[in-house]
Amino acid sequence: MVWIGGPRRGAGRTKPLVLHDPPPGYRPPRTPSWYLLVNERHARVIVRAAAAILVLAAAAVAVIIALMIAGYH
Repeated sequence: MVWIGGPRRGAGRTKPLVLHDPPPGYRPPRTPSWYLLVNERHARVIVRAAAAILVLAAAAVAVIIALMIAGYH
């Protein structure tokens, strides 16, 4: 399958334009190396933020459990 639709932002087709078989001599466009590096950096930032949020949520749950135990008589 060859995707022949260009990048679309916002409103557009819900299904991309595709061909079953590529035309003779077709070569898919290459992704620039800088774009791959940007994506990797972006993914690292997201993973670090998610890890920090997870640690804070776990600490909050631990504090709530400790307060519940301390308040139980």
